[in-house]
Amino acid sequence: MKFHNPIITIILLFGAIVNLQSQDIESFILKAPEKPFYSIKKIGVLEFECTNNRRMNTVITNFIVTDLLDQYRGIYDKESKLWGLKKGKQGQTFVKGVKTDFYQIIERDQLKKVLREQKLSLSGAIDENSAAEVGRILGLDIILMGNVNYSSVDEKGTNLLGLASSSGSNCLTRRVVAKGTLKMVSVETAQIVGTKSAETELSIYKCDDQRSGIPKSEVMAETCMKQLAREFTDYFAPGYQYIEYEFERIKLKEFKSKGKEAMGFIEKGDLDRAFPIVYAMFEADSYNPKAAYNLGILYEMVGSYTDAYEYYGIAYELDYTNDKYAEAAKRAKAGVGLNEYLEDIGRPVQPYTFTGGGIADVLADRVQIKGSSSDRVKVYELPDKNSEVVAKVPGGLEFQIIEKSGQFYKIQLRGTKTGYVHKSYVK
Repeated sequence: MKFHNPIITIILLFGAIVNLQSQDIESFILKAPEKPFYSIKKIGVLEFECTNNRRMNTVITNFIVTDLLDQYRGIYDKESKLWGLKKGKQGQTFVKGVKTDFYQIIERDQLKKVLREQKLSLSGAIDENSAAEVGRILGLDIILMGNVNYSSVDEKGTNLLGLASSSGSNCLTRRVVAKGTLKMVSVETAQIVGTKSAETELSIYKCDDQRSGIPKSEVMAETCMKQLAREFTDYFAPGYQYIEYEFERIKLKEFKSKGKEAMGFIEKGDLDRAFPIVYAMFEADSYNPKAAYNLGILYEMVGSYTDAYEYYGIAYELDYTNDKYAEAAKRAKAGVGLNEYLEDIGRPVQPYTFTGGGIADVLADRVQIKGSSSDRVKVYELPDKNSEVVAKVPGGLEFQIIEKSGQFYKIQLRGTKTGYVHKSYVK
């Protein structure tokens, strides 16, 4: 699921989840934070203050700490993300070698001890100067503090769109809205160096006997708090981002069949075999913004942001009216800074080597053998039907042409073997 705005509405309709989007490929990519604080190493998290439920003080704080310690922050099981309603496969990423537990998080017991010694509350109600003093004692870089609250409303006889339900008063919609603000306090200056406000919403709608299955407001609020915690950590901490790519459709006569083949590989997540084709399409038409954009996608998926920025930049330069290209270039530019940060802390992205073959192989002319898979066509050692038969190949297969010799094509067979097939047996 891709969230497009800061107010997150998650809809459960009679227990059914409908996905209306269809994309070529889905992936988790490395994501630069909204506002990079790449000098941070050691963090303390004061308990956030929830104005209408003190238990949520600990809930939201624990979610933030857990998120920051997650080695693959942002990667989730796509199908079961909605609180275990489904079982599914773990999210897919092509980025190698990057774990996201970047920070040293001070133990809560140490924080409590210092706060008691300073006769301060553990909650975020203390001021920035006091928070910074605690941070200095513990040798921290940043103190996180803030406040949250939530509200709940039950609406009878309406659906999630606010319309009257055909079931009348036997239906119930429970809405919970959570809001909050994060403050990042510099221990060195006692100044607020970053703030993030966020809001999430969860609505559940059920009718008749199923109404009793709607969770209590406090339980729904916990779910909202978890999303708030993610919004807060995304503000300053690198992580992974779920993204749905829709590759551009390119019409190049010489790549008619190869273009379809590349899209097939991409849809299956086989980037190795797709890359040489996508690269060859760009080389064949380097002034085509769509070709440059597609190449940028492949580089971004494996975490190579310098290359991604280059090709996204070419796409945007060629078509500066395309918002998708502009957003991709902006995202990749932020990723370049993230790559530099990962190098500095000794956690670089492992270089991804595409192993799907060379560009020359893609550009080479090819022939297809006539017939079906049950047919067998003779391939000769020499361009002569009286020479030795080196292979009998099924119909329907494609082979790379090495050269043409009279009425024969010299083709590349499996491995290093080559042979000649008569032109009457190829399309």
